[in-house]
Amino acid sequence: MLTGKLRRKPREGSGPLRRKFLLGFALLFAVAALGFYGYMSHLLKQHTQAAIADEMKRLQSLVYDHIDYYLTLNDVRPERSSSGHPETLIRALSLSGNVRAAFYGPDGTFQAESLPMDGGYVLVQTKPSPALLRSAASDLAAAAQNQSVVSLHHDRGESLAVLTLPVYALDETAGFLRLTADYTGTFRRDAVVLQSLIGFSLALWALLAALAWSFARRLTRPLSKLAFAMRQFGEGRFSSLRIPPASSEIAVLSKSFEEMRSKLEEQMEALVAERNKVVALEGNRRSFFRNVTHELKTPLTTISGYAQILQAPDFDDPAFLRNAAGRIHRESGRLHRMMLDIIEHSKREFDAADRRDEAVRLEDSIGDAAEAMRLKAEERGQRIRCRLEPLVASGDADELRKVWDNVLDNAIKYGKPDSLIEAELSSVGTEAVLTIVNEIEPGHRFEADLAFEPFYRSGSSSSKERGSVGLGLAICKQIVELHRGSVALTLRPVAVVLEIRLPLRSQVGNNSA
Repeated sequence: MLTGKLRRKPREGSGPLRRKFLLGFALLFAVAALGFYGYMSHLLKQHTQAAIADEMKRLQSLVYDHIDYYLTLNDVRPERSSSGHPETLIRALSLSGNVRAAFYGPDGTFQAESLPMDGGYVLVQTKPSPALLRSAASDLAAAAQNQSVVSLHHDRGESLAVLTLPVYALDETAGFLRLTADYTGTFRRDAVVLQSLIGFSLALWALLAALAWSFARRLTRPLSKLAFAMRQFGEGRFSSLRIPPASSEIAVLSKSFEEMRSKLEEQMEALVAERNKVVALEGNRRSFFRNVTHELKTPLTTISGYAQILQAPDFDDPAFLRNAAGRIHRESGRLHRMMLDIIEHSKREFDAADRRDEAVRLEDSIGDAAEAMRLKAEERGQRIRCRLEPLVASGDADELRKVWDNVLDNAIKYGKPDSLIEAELSSVGTEAVLTIVNEIEPGHRFEADLAFEPFYRSGSSSSKERGSVGLGLAICKQIVELHRGSVALTLRPVAVVLEIRLPLRSQVGNNSA
């Protein structure tokens, strides 16, 4: 059973940015679609009204032709035209124009209206249709002023156009005609066109929305990743920031951010390294002075103790005096060597610029050091065997000789009596590698990681008796690193292996160039 909570991987936050983009696109498209719809609706309305106006003009011409024909055929006079119902006229108009025709007297009173029916039949009725009642007063008033008026009426799914015009007989007003034409089909076709336009707009919006979604993903993904990376950047997580390549201006922005991140990461790493170095130096300084104090305290205590005994008024022991003098001499020598090692260790960093750079034949330098140490090794029953390849390094011969003397001296002091010390010099790539192997006694306590720390000595009980102050390997490491080399020490079950690497003369020359 799981008791912890699952932590979700932080998202890059592309949703809000993408939604904002799509919302803006939808609003823009909606405004454009509404504007286009209104413009098309206006164009259709104007076109339909213009078409109706043209048909009304043709109908007006047809009406006046029929009126002239009717008046000529029936010899209508002004005094006769005011009485009776001109059914013949309105029937003829309904048949020829397929419109409703209504006649009004000179005083504007309704007289009759003809309605065309299927099969060429015309129905004449004495009551006006509802369309004639809507604008009768205003249309008849305009017609009385010798004007023809067209009015449109939309009601109950019908669209009707009513043409009102005066009728003259012998230059006198004989009445008014009102012709009603049905344009329901025309307006329905316009509505179908607008509906088709709406459907097309919706389909186009769906297509463009899909394209916009895809484009928004491609456009906002690098921006979202950049925003997510900047949030991580603000939280101080530099190494985990990786921005994928993008295109156009976003690529330039991402590249600039990546360059800034890399430079800041390098600077932060340098600052952290410097901080660690300062902390380490401070720790080393404290440890150094603590160890110096500890190391100086022992011989000084010994010398002080013997001095107090010798100053006693009743002291009279020649044997103890000789022993004390010898012990004071040894401890003084130890103090002298310790101070020399401390001074040499502390001044290495200041002497780096003054180091000589000359060709050093390593096999000769190491061979001379081994020969000088041979007598000391024989005193402990040890033998030094050398296998040295002729190699040349670049550096200070005197400084490197100190390294060989020191490591061979350590191998003798800490090696097992009556054992073999092996020194082998060979080339590995562009480096010269010196390997020194010496046997140690079983159970000898030794920590390889601390071997090059100042004042470190192995756990051997005889280390103090052998005069070690724990600065030899620390000085060797400084000298080797000043020569652009490295030194390492490993511990085997019954042996210690010291390895020193130095760049060969040709490699040093190439680096210098």
